[in-house]
Amino acid sequence: MNHSSYSILFLFIACILYHCHANTGHVELKAGAITSRYTTPCNQYQYFKINVPNPCSNVRVLVYALGGEPNLYVSKAPDQYPTVQSLVWSSYNWGTENITIMASDPNFSAGMFYIGVHAYCGTDVSTLFTPASYQVAVQLITPSQGYLPLNQIFSSQLQANKYLYYKFCIPDDCTNVNVKLQNCINASTCPTTYAWPEMLISNAITQPTLQDRTWKLAEISRRNIILNHQNPNVRAGHYYVGVYGWCTPSQFCNDKSTCGPCDNYNNGIHFILQVLTTTVPKDQCKPSNPPGCTNAAITLKISLLLCLIMYLFSAILM
Repeated sequence: MNHSSYSILFLFIACILYHCHANTGHVELKAGAITSRYTTPCNQYQYFKINVPNPCSNVRVLVYALGGEPNLYVSKAPDQYPTVQSLVWSSYNWGTENITIMASDPNFSAGMFYIGVHAYCGTDVSTLFTPASYQVAVQLITPSQGYLPLNQIFSSQLQANKYLYYKFCIPDDCTNVNVKLQNCINASTCPTTYAWPEMLISNAITQPTLQDRTWKLAEISRRNIILNHQNPNVRAGHYYVGVYGWCTPSQFCNDKSTCGPCDNYNNGIHFILQVLTTTVPKDQCKPSNPPGCTNAAITLKISLLLCLIMYLFSAILM
């Protein structure tokens, strides 16, 4: 290999390293910490980022206004530089900004969040053309209210031909989940309080119905749904459970011991719901995507492709 070839190879390697380690212009934040004071000129943006590894944590972003009029925009990859024109979560109140991105939001996912603080200026604000001065803080909050407790018993009462909705969150991909719905389904044992409710589970639809693409019981004898970590549709994050009080109206129910009559619901039908989790050892867990040098995987692949093209083109010219 001659000197020119070594030079080309060196440029190719340098290009790769640059794209993996180049400063993206974001200030990386730590959860729970408040930044020092930043000042941004009128109509310009200052960018921050924070990694949120837990898909069950709400993300609260605060911008403490110290001067001027800072506005807040938050995005996910591939948009690393959110602006007023972007598809973003946003807050543009007067003064201090405060926004909480719920982990149950269908657009939420673990990983890097990108924060843009915009210095708004104009004659329509009292601060006029004063540059925005501010501090930024991010808080990660694990919600509990409104969630099914993991590995505990939850009980409630069925409603005839109506849905009851619940949710739970799995923080780790290496987890098997067994969701159990228990109530008396035997007419001999509970002639006036037996029922055959349906259970639906989705990780995309917040209020799943019988017609939706969901995991279902679909059989009277089947009273649990297993979400195995090896199933490609199973992943860490939020799951939404619907319990439907399936029953047969009285006019169509000649034999109440075989039809699952709606009348039984008038007597109060209680059920138990359990979300049982089992942690899978890491060496037995399905492989996850290996961590890259940037969260913008598509951008990185394009960059590396351009590096390769540059290398081949240079080689041809040499």
